[in-house]
Amino acid sequence: MPDRQPATRPFALQPLQGSKLKRYAIALLGMAAALALRSLFQPILGGSMHYVSISAGTVFAAWYCGLGPAVLATILGSVAANVLFLSPYQPLGPFTEKDIIGELLFLLFSAAIIAVAEGGRRALLRLGHLHEILLKSRTQLKFRVRQRAAQLQQSNSDLRDLSVRLLRVQDDERRRIARDLHDSTGQALTALKLELAGIERELASRHPQLARRLAANIESARQISDELRTISYLLHPPLLDELGLGSALRWYMDGFQKRSGINVQLEFSGEARLAPEMETMLFRVVQECLINIHRHSGSATASIRLVQAGGHIVLEVEDEGRGMTAEELADIASGAALGVGLRGMRERIKDFGGELEILSKGQGTKVKAVVPIQTSPSRTFPEEAAAGAVSNPARNAPAITGVIAKRASVN
Repeated sequence: MPDRQPATRPFALQPLQGSKLKRYAIALLGMAAALALRSLFQPILGGSMHYVSISAGTVFAAWYCGLGPAVLATILGSVAANVLFLSPYQPLGPFTEKDIIGELLFLLFSAAIIAVAEGGRRALLRLGHLHEILLKSRTQLKFRVRQRAAQLQQSNSDLRDLSVRLLRVQDDERRRIARDLHDSTGQALTALKLELAGIERELASRHPQLARRLAANIESARQISDELRTISYLLHPPLLDELGLGSALRWYMDGFQKRSGINVQLEFSGEARLAPEMETMLFRVVQECLINIHRHSGSATASIRLVQAGGHIVLEVEDEGRGMTAEELADIASGAALGVGLRGMRERIKDFGGELEILSKGQGTKVKAVVPIQTSPSRTFPEEAAAGAVSNPARNAPAITGVIAKRASVN
């Protein structure tokens, strides 16, 4: 932002720098102007007060032009004044003793003026030089500050891009691990259960004790299969890809209530399916909010509200727990007390151009996110865009119900 200059500045006669010839010429012109002005008052003043005009020219030459021009202008001006204004108009005489004393006093007075003016002139020139150095230093400092600010902004942008990349890689890795656990390990466990069940039926009549031990192992395998399926769904629920955000949230909310004992109410109004990345982002935010409620709030209830209004998605997750103090909210708003979960939520929402707000009035806490509806995140990386069509097979499935039925039959 450019510096604001004052509207008006007082006029200041700055000492002249540069060519000596120019300074001598200006000093002589100034003395000539002083003599010309004095000549206008010659009919009134006669031969008196001619030193006044010369003194003015001396002051001007000493301040503006320097030592040498001032001395030359004063001597020539004194001679010219004697010629023009004294009678009988002779530059060197005849002089009385009084005239000689007056001339000497004038020359001493002029020398004092020139000495004082020269000292002030040099001091002012030094100040001007220092001022120029300070201005250059200030300009260089501003440039460096802008450069460092640009570098810091670029570093923050790169760091945010990196965090967004990590979050997306984490989601893709969760999706891949969940699919592998469900389709590969889960099916292997199912085949193992079926095979063990057949062996149990064959041993039931001939070796009852061995059959009972085998039945206990089959039950253990069933529990492992159930836990594996639960882990797979928590990593990435297939309903999120197949039926959308509403179904995934209802499934997760039911399981969360059973595991935590917290009563959760869901208000969901979605007119149409959102972009896959946005649905994943909203699901992860709700998941993190419920985990924080279970760990930190001590609330027995929670509510989730997700609506579409005015081209925006409004998500509110609220509890009736211990709440937060004003100091805690201020630390969170400034970023000083953000944990990993809150940082991840904020980065996910910012990636889609949204805003995250945490509200509390001493009891209960509300997490509110407002995100504009869009088809893709604000920053799409080329390799991720190319892999997006492959990493979401549910969007290309011809019959969703067939996929669900197939998975249900396997389990």
